Amino acid sequence: MPLAVFDLDGTLVDQASAARSWTGEFVARWNLPAEAADIVAAALTERVTKEVIFDRIVEEWSLPSSGAEVWAAYRARMPQLVKCSPEDKVALAELRSAGWVVGIATNGTADNQVGKIRATGLAPLVDGWVISGEAGIRKPDPRIFDVLAQRLRCALDGWMVGDSLEHDVKGGVAAGLQTVWIADRNASVPAGSARFDIRRSSVAEAVAAILAT
Repeated sequence: MPLAVFDLDGTLVDQASAARSWTGEFVARWNLPAEAADIVAAALTERVTKEVIFDRIVEEWSLPSSGAEVWAAYRARMPQLVKCSPEDKVALAELRSAGWVVGIATNGTADNQVGKIRATGLAPLVDGWVISGEAGIRKPDPRIFDVLAQRLRCALDGWMVGDSLEHDVKGGVAAGLQTVWIADRNASVPAGSARFDIRRSSVAEAVAAILAT
Protein backbone atom coordinates (compact mmCIF):
# COMPACT_ATOMS: atom_id res chain seq x y z
CA MET A 1 0.00 0.00 0.00
CA PRO A 2 1.27 3.52 -0.75
CA LEU A 3 2.36 5.79 2.08
CA ALA A 4 1.21 9.35 2.78
CA VAL A 5 3.27 11.20 5.38
CA PHE A 6 2.06 14.42 6.97
CA ASP A 7 3.84 17.05 9.01
CA LEU A 8 2.06 18.14 12.20
CA ASP A 9 2.68 21.78 13.12
CA GLY A 10 1.51 24.17 10.44
CA THR A 11 0.14 21.30 8.35
CA LEU A 12 -2.30 19.10 10.26
CA VAL A 13 -2.68 21.52 13.18
CA ASP A 14 -2.82 25.30 13.30
CA GLN A 15 0.31 25.85 15.33
CA ALA A 16 0.47 29.58 14.62
CA SER A 17 -2.98 30.35 16.06
CA ALA A 18 -2.30 28.18 19.10
CA ALA A 19 1.02 29.92 19.71
CA ARG A 20 -0.70 33.32 19.55
CA SER A 21 -3.28 32.16 22.09
CA TRP A 22 -0.54 30.86 24.38
CA THR A 23 1.36 34.14 24.04
CA GLY A 24 -1.70 36.11 25.14
CA GLU A 25 -2.10 33.89 28.18
CA PHE A 26 1.60 34.12 28.98
CA VAL A 27 1.67 37.92 28.82
CA ALA A 28 -1.42 38.16 31.02
CA ARG A 29 -0.06 35.56 33.48
CA TRP A 30 3.13 37.54 34.10
CA ASN A 31 1.51 40.99 33.73
CA LEU A 32 3.93 41.95 30.98
CA PRO A 33 3.62 45.16 28.93
CA ALA A 34 1.51 45.02 25.78
CA GLU A 35 4.52 45.09 23.46
CA ALA A 36 5.73 41.83 24.99
CA ALA A 37 3.07 39.89 23.09
CA ASP A 38 4.57 40.70 19.68
CA ILE A 39 8.12 40.07 20.90
CA VAL A 40 7.29 36.68 22.42
CA ALA A 41 5.17 35.64 19.43
CA ALA A 42 8.01 36.49 17.06
CA ALA A 43 10.49 34.55 19.17
CA LEU A 44 8.33 31.42 18.99
CA THR A 45 8.61 31.40 15.18
CA GLU A 46 12.41 31.43 15.15
CA ARG A 47 14.24 28.41 13.75
CA VAL A 48 16.20 27.71 16.93
CA THR A 49 15.61 25.25 19.73
CA LYS A 50 12.84 26.04 22.16
CA GLU A 51 15.30 25.77 25.04
CA VAL A 52 17.16 28.79 23.68
CA ILE A 53 13.93 30.71 23.02
CA PHE A 54 12.49 30.26 26.50
CA ASP A 55 15.79 30.93 28.24
CA ARG A 56 15.95 34.22 26.35
CA ILE A 57 12.32 35.12 27.13
CA VAL A 58 12.84 34.55 30.84
CA GLU A 59 16.02 36.61 30.83
CA GLU A 60 14.59 39.43 28.73
CA TRP A 61 11.59 39.94 31.00
CA SER A 62 13.38 39.06 34.26
CA LEU A 63 10.81 36.43 35.17
CA PRO A 64 11.00 34.61 38.51
CA SER A 65 11.09 31.27 36.71
CA SER A 66 13.47 29.26 34.58
CA GLY A 67 13.37 28.80 30.83
CA ALA A 68 12.94 25.08 31.36
CA GLU A 69 9.86 25.64 33.55
CA VAL A 70 8.24 28.00 31.06
CA TRP A 71 9.00 25.61 28.21
CA ALA A 72 7.44 22.73 30.14
CA ALA A 73 4.33 24.83 30.76
CA TYR A 74 4.19 25.66 27.04
CA ARG A 75 4.42 21.98 26.07
CA ALA A 76 1.66 21.08 28.51
CA ARG A 77 -0.66 23.82 27.28
CA MET A 78 -0.22 23.62 23.51
CA PRO A 79 -2.11 20.33 23.02
CA GLN A 80 -5.14 22.06 24.52
CA LEU A 81 -4.89 24.98 22.09
CA VAL A 82 -4.13 23.43 18.70
CA LYS A 83 -6.90 22.44 16.32
CA CYS A 84 -7.24 20.35 13.18
CA SER A 85 -9.94 21.38 10.75
CA PRO A 86 -12.92 19.05 10.21
CA GLU A 87 -12.23 19.13 6.46
CA ASP A 88 -8.68 17.87 6.96
CA LYS A 89 -9.89 15.07 9.24
CA VAL A 90 -12.41 13.93 6.66
CA ALA A 91 -9.67 13.97 4.02
CA LEU A 92 -7.42 11.72 6.12
CA ALA A 93 -10.27 9.24 6.55
CA GLU A 94 -10.90 9.26 2.80
CA LEU A 95 -7.22 8.64 2.10
CA ARG A 96 -7.13 5.60 4.36
CA SER A 97 -10.37 4.31 2.89
CA ALA A 98 -8.72 4.49 -0.51
CA GLY A 99 -6.04 2.09 0.69
CA TRP A 100 -3.29 4.45 1.75
CA VAL A 101 -1.13 4.06 4.85
CA VAL A 102 -1.19 7.40 6.66
CA GLY A 103 1.55 8.55 9.02
CA ILE A 104 2.85 11.65 10.75
CA ALA A 105 6.50 12.71 10.80
CA THR A 106 7.14 15.69 13.04
CA ASN A 107 10.02 17.45 14.71
CA GLY A 108 9.55 18.25 18.39
CA THR A 109 9.39 16.70 21.83
CA ALA A 110 7.38 13.53 22.31
CA ASP A 111 5.15 14.82 25.12
CA ASN A 112 4.14 17.95 23.21
CA GLN A 113 3.59 16.33 19.82
CA VAL A 114 1.83 13.18 21.02
CA GLY A 115 -0.36 15.41 23.18
CA LYS A 116 -1.40 17.36 20.10
CA ILE A 117 -2.06 14.23 18.05
CA ARG A 118 -4.31 12.78 20.72
CA ALA A 119 -6.05 15.99 21.82
CA THR A 120 -7.03 16.95 18.26
CA GLY A 121 -8.48 13.53 17.47
CA LEU A 122 -5.80 12.73 14.89
CA ALA A 123 -4.61 9.53 16.58
CA PRO A 124 -7.40 7.27 15.25
CA LEU A 125 -7.15 8.83 11.80
CA VAL A 126 -3.55 7.79 11.15
CA ASP A 127 -1.67 4.51 11.25
CA GLY A 128 1.21 5.83 13.33
CA TRP A 129 3.81 8.53 13.77
CA VAL A 130 7.45 9.30 14.39
CA ILE A 131 8.64 12.24 16.48
CA SER A 132 12.19 13.57 16.29
CA GLY A 133 12.48 13.88 20.06
CA GLU A 134 12.05 10.15 20.58
CA ALA A 135 13.62 8.95 17.33
CA GLY A 136 16.78 11.03 17.67
CA ILE A 137 16.47 12.14 14.03
CA ARG A 138 15.08 15.44 12.75
CA LYS A 139 13.65 16.34 9.38
CA PRO A 140 15.07 16.97 6.81
CA ASP A 141 17.18 13.89 7.61
CA PRO A 142 15.56 11.27 5.35
CA ARG A 143 16.20 8.53 7.91
CA ILE A 144 13.20 9.73 9.91
CA PHE A 145 10.97 8.58 7.04
CA ASP A 146 12.68 5.20 7.03
CA VAL A 147 11.83 4.87 10.73
CA LEU A 148 8.18 5.70 10.05
CA ALA A 149 7.91 3.23 7.15
CA GLN A 150 9.43 0.48 9.29
CA ARG A 151 6.96 1.19 12.10
CA LEU A 152 4.05 1.11 9.70
CA ARG A 153 5.41 -1.96 7.91
CA CYS A 154 5.11 -0.47 4.48
CA ALA A 155 7.40 0.58 1.66
CA LEU A 156 8.83 4.10 1.67
CA ASP A 157 6.90 4.98 -1.45
CA GLY A 158 4.38 7.79 -1.72
CA TRP A 159 4.03 11.41 -0.64
CA MET A 160 5.26 13.83 2.01
CA VAL A 161 2.91 16.72 2.84
CA GLY A 162 4.16 19.67 4.86
CA ASP A 163 4.45 23.43 5.22
CA SER A 164 8.24 23.67 5.50
CA LEU A 165 10.35 23.69 2.35
CA GLU A 166 13.45 23.31 4.53
CA HIS A 167 12.27 20.35 6.61
CA ASP A 168 9.29 18.65 4.96
CA VAL A 169 9.89 19.09 1.25
CA LYS A 170 13.67 18.78 1.40
CA GLY A 171 13.43 15.73 3.63
CA GLY A 172 10.72 14.14 1.53
CA VAL A 173 12.69 14.61 -1.66
CA ALA A 174 15.79 13.12 -0.04
CA ALA A 175 13.72 10.10 1.02
CA GLY A 176 12.48 9.55 -2.53
CA LEU A 177 8.93 10.73 -1.84
CA GLN A 178 6.81 13.02 -3.95
CA THR A 179 5.98 16.20 -2.09
CA VAL A 180 3.14 18.62 -1.48
CA TRP A 181 4.04 22.02 -0.09
CA ILE A 182 1.29 23.46 2.11
CA ALA A 183 1.38 27.20 1.54
CA ASP A 184 -0.68 30.13 0.38
CA ARG A 185 -0.86 30.24 -3.39
CA ASN A 186 0.81 33.65 -3.37
CA ALA A 187 3.70 32.61 -1.12
CA SER A 188 7.07 33.17 -2.73
CA VAL A 189 9.52 30.31 -3.10
CA PRO A 190 12.99 31.19 -1.76
CA ALA A 191 15.86 30.69 -4.17
CA GLY A 192 17.61 27.38 -3.70
CA SER A 193 14.65 25.69 -2.00
CA ALA A 194 13.94 22.03 -2.55
CA ARG A 195 11.55 21.54 -5.46
CA PHE A 196 8.06 20.36 -4.58
CA ASP A 197 5.69 18.51 -6.89
CA ILE A 198 2.44 20.20 -5.87
CA ARG A 199 1.45 23.28 -3.87
CA ARG A 200 -1.85 23.35 -1.99
CA SER A 201 -3.24 25.54 0.79
CA SER A 202 -4.61 22.79 3.05
CA VAL A 203 -4.34 19.10 3.86
CA ALA A 204 -7.79 18.52 2.38
CA GLU A 205 -6.66 20.03 -0.92
CA ALA A 206 -3.42 18.04 -0.81
CA VAL A 207 -5.30 14.76 -0.28
CA ALA A 208 -7.61 15.54 -3.20
CA ALA A 209 -4.56 16.12 -5.40
CA ILE A 210 -2.88 12.90 -4.24
CA LEU A 211 -6.00 10.84 -4.88
CA ALA A 212 -6.27 12.39 -8.34
CA THR A 213 -2.78 11.32 -9.39
